[in-house]
Amino acid sequence: MLKEIKKKASRKRILLAAALLIIISAAYMTFYYYRDLIFGPPVHFWKEDYMEIGLYPEGYDAAFAVTIDDVSFHTSPEKVRTAVSVLDKFQIKGVFFVIPYDRGKYRFTRDLDVAEVLREAVEKGHEVGQHGLTHIMPRKSIRSVNWAKEFKGLPYGEQRRRIYVGRKILKDAGFTVEGFRSPAFSANFTTLRILEAEEFLYGANVAVYPPPLMMANKRFAESIYYPFYPEGLNLVEFVAHGDYFKMLHSRKNFISLRNRFERIYRRGGIFVLYTHIQHLDPRGLELMRRCLEFAEDRNVWKPNLGEIALWWKAREALWAGSEIEDDVLKITLEKGNELELNGLTIRFKDDVPADMYRIYDGFGSTIEQGSIEDGTVIFNY
Repeated sequence: MLKEIKKKASRKRILLAAALLIIISAAYMTFYYYRDLIFGPPVHFWKEDYMEIGLYPEGYDAAFAVTIDDVSFHTSPEKVRTAVSVLDKFQIKGVFFVIPYDRGKYRFTRDLDVAEVLREAVEKGHEVGQHGLTHIMPRKSIRSVNWAKEFKGLPYGEQRRRIYVGRKILKDAGFTVEGFRSPAFSANFTTLRILEAEEFLYGANVAVYPPPLMMANKRFAESIYYPFYPEGLNLVEFVAHGDYFKMLHSRKNFISLRNRFERIYRRGGIFVLYTHIQHLDPRGLELMRRCLEFAEDRNVWKPNLGEIALWWKAREALWAGSEIEDDVLKITLEKGNELELNGLTIRFKDDVPADMYRIYDGFGSTIEQGSIEDGTVIFNY
């Protein structure tokens, strides 16, 4: 009898502990996903009593980027050319992540027709990024159903070799590569440390998948609204917001995608539309057009990821202070690095107790001046 009582008590403790663990995990996951929702953008200065400084250049409220994976030796030049024409129509710059040595058999070389099309795209402002090396796991390390997880379980030396060799292949093909995305998002912290050591500007190694897959994603993004820095690194990481192009048969795709974009737009975040070149058949291109059409109706910046990374590094380090003296709102700006902030935007709030403004740099020199009634001032700093 006593043993039965003890067993029941033990089961209750186990159930209570399990329930508590579930509650704590749910709370942690909620905080982890929505930390930017709670705290806002991780910049030194955004809003105060008299003014706010835009997160993006030229008065844009948010940013919209398009990335296209799996361009390779086998990719049809016409497929890339068609994708570029769609992007150009909506004045948006895309990032084409290229597999340098597909399956360890097919090297991406300068003389390929698809390489020529990509070089033409780069001249228009589009970007080429590196997508692993072979896009397939080494045979001796295959421990996954998804063989595309090239970097899963690889030691430091092998990861660094693959990143270095892949970048060299793309350089020989005529491209300057600043960004990296691991195949099937197989990067780990070791990968990111190597990217920084190799002086990449940014990585795009995290994805938040469409519901209900979102909660099954094992690598939670530090942020789903803004870029972030992996702990201790100076590498900017971007979050891709789900490949909706894999399920083109679903009528809910566009609605789900649009709703996610709207949430990020309201928070002034960066929406990264993510797809693969093989999915841009007529149905895929139609979905892309619909996405770009609804983004066209919003006040969004449409750069490539390299441009966003450079801007973000400069913007987040900007310090500002203000005071009113003799009917003049004096604003002092100090850069945290040498990067340019062209198109920096300051909006004045209603009822500022001053008629004029004057903006100074960190050395006391005047950058801009004018009337508070202007409402907004846009300048290069």
